[in-house]
Amino acid sequence: MTSAPALPGAPVPARRATTAAEDTLSLVAGLWLLTGTYVDGWAHNNLAHLETFFTPWHAVLYSGFAANAVWIGFLVWRRRRRGSRWMDAVPAGYGGAAIGVVLFLVSGVADLAWHSVFGIEQDIKALFSPSHLGLATGGFLILGAPFAAATAASPGRTTPARLTTALVSAALCGMVAIFILQEFAVFARHGLIQTYGPPVGGVRPVLPATSASTIVALGSFLVSTAALFVPILLAASRWRLPALVPALLTFVPSVALQAMVAFRDARLVLAAAVGAALVGLTWLVLRPRPDRPVRLRAAAAVAPPLFWGPYFAAVASADGRLSFSPEIWAGVLVWTALETLAIAALLVHRRPDALEEP
Repeated sequence: MTSAPALPGAPVPARRATTAAEDTLSLVAGLWLLTGTYVDGWAHNNLAHLETFFTPWHAVLYSGFAANAVWIGFLVWRRRRRGSRWMDAVPAGYGGAAIGVVLFLVSGVADLAWHSVFGIEQDIKALFSPSHLGLATGGFLILGAPFAAATAASPGRTTPARLTTALVSAALCGMVAIFILQEFAVFARHGLIQTYGPPVGGVRPVLPATSASTIVALGSFLVSTAALFVPILLAASRWRLPALVPALLTFVPSVALQAMVAFRDARLVLAAAVGAALVGLTWLVLRPRPDRPVRLRAAAAVAPPLFWGPYFAAVASADGRLSFSPEIWAGVLVWTALETLAIAALLVHRRPDALEEP
């Protein structure tokens, strides 16, 4: 039976929510897109003289985008009522994803034109390419749809399935953010915290850090901390998270960064595993939840230093020493704690009765 057309001036019906199954399919398409992103990043990091836009890795990336565009278009089409506007058919929480599809498409066309005129970017130049920034923003919006859909749901009605899709969605968004900022990601560039001299007998001596390199390293830790921990804090400010969740949300992106650079510092994977385990232990001991803001803020402040500590230990063990003096590396740990504490203080403002129990 066909629905009657909407009358002028009639109230706009509430946006229809997606199901957990639909959000899961959104994540499958999103993983395809993210895989293409990291495969393309691997090519740029490990293959010299990329001279063309038409590569196998771009094929994975843009076919993943096509899958997301078709799927989100289908979700909108099946919810459209006769006589209503297409915008009103966008599912709850998917408005950003619809914008992301358009932005990604426009940026993809711009990227082809950019490469045709200026060639293929390498190293840090890729972070400043306007077309790449547009692609990253579009991908971020697309991958964040299941998380936005879960937060748009009525408090107290988040099912375990919807919570799972929301958490995975938040993790994928964090991986997009840390990808576009990879030159500042310490798990991909351990040289950010070490200063080396000319090789002597095949060994690179570790030199004391300069003021400039110290500032760069601090900024890199602040960027990496935000990319890894903001998704955790966003989720923890709404839901009570099992300890395994923050552990995985720090470990998986760190390993993905090392995979993208062909595991050139494979020892950092072990450091990430130890750090992630300590983050999970923090959640297990403190048991933070939205209606316990003190506990949540305490976990936010304690977790980053515990996560980065094994990283410093791994680098020092491999090189024999750190470029940083104890005041600097200890200060970096405190800076990351203050950063996440400030973020948690801004996020955690819910009343005790606002806790969601999936």
